Amino acid sequence: MLMQNNYDYIIIGAGCAGLSLAYRLLNKSHTVCIIESSDDINKRNKLWSFWDTYETPFNHLIKKKWKNLLISNENESIKINCEDYNYQSISSLDFNNFILDKINTSSNIDILFSLEVKQIVKKNSDVVVITDKDEYFCSHVFDSRPNNKKTFMKQQFFGAYIKSKEDIFDDKLAAFMEFTTIKNKFHFNYILPFSKNMALIESTFFSCNEEKKLLNKEYINEYMREKYGDKEYVIEKTEFGSIPMDIGINSLSERFITKIGSFSGATRASTGYTFINIQRQMDYLMKIIPNIQKNKINKHFHKFILRKMDSIFLRIISRNPDYMKIALMDLFRTSSHKAQIRFLSDMPSIFDIMKIIFYLPKLKFLLYALGIREKNDK
Repeated sequence: MLMQNNYDYIIIGAGCAGLSLAYRLLNKSHTVCIIESSDDINKRNKLWSFWDTYETPFNHLIKKKWKNLLISNENESIKINCEDYNYQSISSLDFNNFILDKINTSSNIDILFSLEVKQIVKKNSDVVVITDKDEYFCSHVFDSRPNNKKTFMKQQFFGAYIKSKEDIFDDKLAAFMEFTTIKNKFHFNYILPFSKNMALIESTFFSCNEEKKLLNKEYINEYMREKYGDKEYVIEKTEFGSIPMDIGINSLSERFITKIGSFSGATRASTGYTFINIQRQMDYLMKIIPNIQKNKINKHFHKFILRKMDSIFLRIISRNPDYMKIALMDLFRTSSHKAQIRFLSDMPSIFDIMKIIFYLPKLKFLLYALGIREKNDK
């Protein structure tokens, strides 16, 4: 523990991005300070899920892996083969505590809680981070705070951790997207069974508007009654949140500030997946940190072709959500799903992208790409 006001780097925010970067800087030659606005980062426990398409330092924290997922609607169920890229989850509680323990015994990193950053200014060769209590000096800032920019769409969710008295869940099969029959809304249930009597059941919207219905315990209880009848269970805890879905979020900032995390554009606009992208972002930053002031950070985290395809996905969801549900079922109606998984995980080859285009309804997507069809939809 250093407990000083002068550092090489300051990280604003002790979320997934801030802690992921701090972990990679542990016991290096750089002095680091993490400034966090809350007094306890574990007040809200979250679950991060992703396919195993990229090696991270946190595999030992994996809570559960699945080799099969399900995408379904009222008429059909399709099993997604994840043998090559397991679907897996990490609890933010386990992640946070693992890294906090490392920070507390580190020789080069301080973490300060309950500090609100008011301003960041450049003074000669120093960068000054002004908080509501003190000023801190460094040569570069990594900022993970949300911005005030209105995003095109958000993934809004409410989840409940269900513990049943009997074994009612199939813990070998998770529900990736269980589309509901609600018309003109992109709504689905997301179910991760951790054991035969414990599961996360989540109600999720992709929407441009603020959704209030179905994001509560009442909906979860109704779902349990319809699915499992009078089986006894308890809700042990809940989680809720909103993830930005917008191709316009980018990493542009002052030369002495690098945006990181969701609000630097690391979140995949069409899916909301973030964890693996943050790990990729941090691995890249570690390569350039010694000369970060001289290195030009790309404006966009994602490649142009992925941003273009995501833009079409989001526009169709906003204008014709029922059609997009059908299109996504079509996307997985194949014998192999490796290309789809790599595409959704931001790791596609050009051949994967060509396959995705082939699997999807080409005419409507082309019309949206040209801005023609959306004038007639809705």
